[in-house]
This record gives sequence, structure tokens and C-alpha cells, in this order.
Amino acid sequence: MMKGYLTIFLAMSLSIFTGFILFLTTCAIRNGEKIRFECASDTAMNAVLSEFHVNLFERYGLLYVDASYLGENPGIEEVEKRIFYYMEKNTSSVMRKKNAPWGQLAVTHVEIPFFSTAAADEGASMRHQAVLWVQDSGIVKKESDVTDYRTQINDLNEEDPFGAWQGIMEQIAGMELPRILNEEGEWEEVPLSNPADWVYCLLESDAFYLGEVDMQQISPVGIDLNQYITHRQIENITASNRIYQKEEKQFFAYLFEKMGYYGNPKEGSLLCCQIEYLAEGKDSDLENMKAVTDRLLRWRFADNVSLALSDGNLREQAAAAAKDLQAVILKNEFEIPVAESILYACAFLESIADLRTIYAGGSIPLRKIDHQMEVDKVLAGIMYHSDGIEGFSYGEYLAGMLLLLEDEILQLRAMDIMEMDIRLQNGNAGFCMDWCIESFEAQISVEGSGGGIYQIRRRYGYF
Repeated sequence: MMKGYLTIFLAMSLSIFTGFILFLTTCAIRNGEKIRFECASDTAMNAVLSEFHVNLFERYGLLYVDASYLGENPGIEEVEKRIFYYMEKNTSSVMRKKNAPWGQLAVTHVEIPFFSTAAADEGASMRHQAVLWVQDSGIVKKESDVTDYRTQINDLNEEDPFGAWQGIMEQIAGMELPRILNEEGEWEEVPLSNPADWVYCLLESDAFYLGEVDMQQISPVGIDLNQYITHRQIENITASNRIYQKEEKQFFAYLFEKMGYYGNPKEGSLLCCQIEYLAEGKDSDLENMKAVTDRLLRWRFADNVSLALSDGNLREQAAAAAKDLQAVILKNEFEIPVAESILYACAFLESIADLRTIYAGGSIPLRKIDHQMEVDKVLAGIMYHSDGIEGFSYGEYLAGMLLLLEDEILQLRAMDIMEMDIRLQNGNAGFCMDWCIESFEAQISVEGSGGGIYQIRRRYGYF
């Protein structure tokens, strides 16, 4: 009888223990599935980040995943497909192999509800990486120091010496010339013969010609601005809640290290004058160089006019030259405006000399202390070169022009250049900086072998 009780007790105990063991086994399998799911998710998202755009990294030192994957139509669906692919390779594909652990996983859904691109906050993400690249590389550029001259550059840019000179010349043109009685007994006007006139006529000349710009260093290619991020409908500018580094000096160092300009082009670039594009944003090297040259000439003219008007000795020379004119002798009202026009002519000749010196590789101070202006050069019709030993180089003047831009405009134009250069390379026709992903958040769902649904939400990125 006792043996019967023991048999029943052992049978019942065995069934309970068996159920408990099966329960533990089921829990272990599910926990194993969850762990494998998390590992597979982390692996998949890291694998996607490992597929950064190699050309962009090698050319510009930036880490981004190109959502076009060398196609022509970028979209977040392509990234979701890559995550799905890596998930399957690390779940379903592995579980079907021999000696695979218990517990099957089937990927059911992958969604990326949020992602951040290079265009985040109008290019602040790109600028952040550029600043970090400079910090890591230790690059130092003299153009960065131009940021210390912001006030002087703003003041210089607001001056209008051409308008002031034009006003003086119009005043002279509006004055009635003196008359004398000629040999035939008729009254005739005495010509003014203002020595500043021939210099004033140079205003109609092309600044390229005046500055002796080497046209062979300028690319003839034209670009369709509507293809690039500044002008097309920009996408994906939403920024994540983080602080971007925007250090101006380091960003300028990055731009002048990675991009070319007149006299210093970068190999493999669509435009030779890339920094000029940043400054002016026009559709060709030629147009950008024209705009830069015109502005550079105006800056130098504004500074030289200030010097000329404040130089007492030069003013005396101009007054003496004006007084020698027969029309001025007969009509003293001409003396002051003619003398002023001669001073402006001296300043313009000096400005042309400065321009030639800068384009020849020399340096001219932003605000001069000394000058080579002489009234005799105006009287004799002499063109000359300035001494260019110290001061701002051409690159530094370009940096000064970049200082006048709003951060967002400069950042977007920099990304225009990046798109131009990357699209030159095979298989990158659809490359867009606003589809270059820096970080993303993924929501992944899988179904376990027991019918359980597991979900996970992860956020990964380079920064």
C-alpha cells in the first residue's frame, strides 16, 4: 500500500517538475530571444553606420550615411531596408542553421521615425563636424585670423567711394565753363581739361582687366544652381536636441583647407573658385570672380580715398594741379571740386595697383598707413604696382567677404560645394547633403517562435 502512495506521489511530483522545467525552458528561450533581438538590433544599426559615405569622408572628413546608397532617389526607406537586411542576417538566417539555439525570430517591421542630417539647423550639423575635424587635425590657417577684423571690414564694406566720386564729377559737369573772346571775335568755352578725367573713364573698364586677372585659372563651367541645396527645396533640417559647435575661426580654417580659390584650386573640384562661390553664390567661376573683384576694388578704393583726403601734402599737390588749369584760373569756383576729383583719381590708381599686387600673390593691408599716391602719376597717365609685402593676402580678403555672410547662408553654400564635388564621382548622381544621415532612431519589431511580439526603439549616430 505504501509503495502505491509513493508511486502516485512520484508521478505527480514528476509531472509538476516537468511542467516547471518546461516553464523555465520557455522563459529561457524567450529571454534568449530578447537578448538576441537586442544584440541583432544593435548590430544592424551599427552596421548601417559603418556604411558611411567614403568619398565624402575622404574629401571633406565628414561622417554621414548617404540615404541614396549611390542611387538617384534618396529616401529613408533605403535605410530601413538596410536595417531590415542586417536584422534578418542576424536573426532568421542564423536560426535556420544547424546547431542553432532554440527560439526563432522573424523580423516583421522596421521604421525610422526620426533622423538628423547634415542639413540639420540649416547646416549646423555639417559645421559641427567640420569644427571637430579641425580640432582633431590641428589645422591652422591665417585666414581664420581675419575674424578679428569684423568691425573694420563691415565699415569698409558700407562705404561708397564710387558714388562719392561720381557726385563730384557730376557737380563739375553741371558747372558752366568760362568763356573767352577768340581771335575771330567770338565767345567760346574754355575746356576744363581735368587731369582726373582719364582715370574716371577707367570706371567703365572691366575690373578683370584692371586687376590683370589670369583668365586661365578660371573654369569655364557653368552650374545649374537649382540642383543644389541652397536653391532647391531643402529637406530634413530638423535638429536633435544637442548643442552644435560653431567656432568661426575653426570653421574658416576648415573651409580654406578643404576648398580652393583663385590661385589655389583643389583637384577634383567642379569649380576652381570655390571660396569665391561661398562669398557670392553665382552660377560660374567667371561671375563669382567678377563680383569678388568688383568688391575688392571697392574696398581698396574706399581705403585709399580715406588716405588721399587726409593727406595734406597730396591735397596741396592736387590744388596746385587744379590751379594751373586755364579754366580754373578764369573761374575759381572749379578749384575745389577739381582738386577733389584729382585726389579721387590718385586713390583709384592706387587701388588698381593694390588689386594687381593682390592677384599677383602679394599682400595689402586692410587699412593702410603709407601709400604711393602722387598727383604726377595722374598728370602723366601712369599705371603702377603697389609694394605688397605685408597685409592681407587674396585669401584673407576672401575670408573677410565670408565674414559678411549670415551663418546659414555660408553653411548652405558650403554644402553646395560638397554636392558639386561628390556628384562628379561615379555613382553619386543623386547625392544630397540633406539626405546625409548623422544619427537616427529606429523602431524594430520581431515575432518570436512562440508567437510573442518584441519591440525595441534605439537611437544611434556618430555624435
